[in-house]
Amino acid sequence: MPHRLTEKQKVTLWQQRRAASYQASCKLSGYTLNESAVPAGQADDRLASLRRQYGE
Repeated sequence: MPHRLTEKQKVTLWQQRRAASYQASCKLSGYTLNESAVPAGQADDRLASLRRQYGE
């Protein structure tokens, strides 16, 4: 019996697919991406840290 994905796993999978789709779309359009991809968890942690630092 296959197990179901948790909500967190679903979100992570969706974000990975979205990023891959965006990169493929850019490649097809002839654009090159110069920025490095940051995992969503790290980006969320950094954003929370900055919000605490600057009081928002």
